[in-house]
Amino acid sequence: MFNRQLYKQTAKKQLASRKTVPVLATLITMAFLVILGSGSEIQSTAVSNAPYENGTVWDMQAVLFCFSSTATELLFSFLTVVITGILTLAECSLYDRYFNTLEKISFSEYLQGFSRWLTGALAALWFSLWVFLWSLLFFIPGIVKAFSYSQMFFILAENPKIGVAKAMRISKVLTKGYKADLFVMGLSFFGWNLLSIFTLGILQLWIQPYEYMSFTNAYKSLKIHALRSGTLSESDFQA
Repeated sequence: MFNRQLYKQTAKKQLASRKTVPVLATLITMAFLVILGSGSEIQSTAVSNAPYENGTVWDMQAVLFCFSSTATELLFSFLTVVITGILTLAECSLYDRYFNTLEKISFSEYLQGFSRWLTGALAALWFSLWVFLWSLLFFIPGIVKAFSYSQMFFILAENPKIGVAKAMRISKVLTKGYKADLFVMGLSFFGWNLLSIFTLGILQLWIQPYEYMSFTNAYKSLKIHALRSGTLSESDFQA
């Protein structure tokens, strides 16, 4: 059922001649993370949900909350998680629009995603808290749970009235039996991410939209499968 090649091939078609807004959105995200990174010496742990990509953990795109030795470092850890969550939800909302239409998407539609900044912040904190708690048992359980919760931001982007806790519960159902597939799909972008190092990260402006769109397609497929199999119903995606 999980066909990563199809999701990636479809992503290329969905982005064809419509790359400008995704590239600008990626540039904004990278700029914010660089600013945050330059303002502290925090070593943040990232598990890439689409974002599944460099520096973001939800895929998309979340950053694991980490303990710091000083109040200043703790503040920057908190801000990094919160701001990354806000940016990730805005991007997931953008790619949800790209999935739903082949028409041109305006930059203002990306900006509209920031109107739900509180949801993005809460989702990031909730995600990070649970991944951190599972990581206390051992590193591997933390990674597994990160993939289990990885569809949260896609769910929230598509269903604005759903709460953060419910989005996490739905994500666990969607990813049951498919966490390894999501992991392998993330690995399939490793070569591109490695190559971007030689471009000082500039190549990420094109890689990250490709990843986001691919994982958006994966989410939609997981949802359709869950609905058809009766694992979830349309009412589960309502408030």
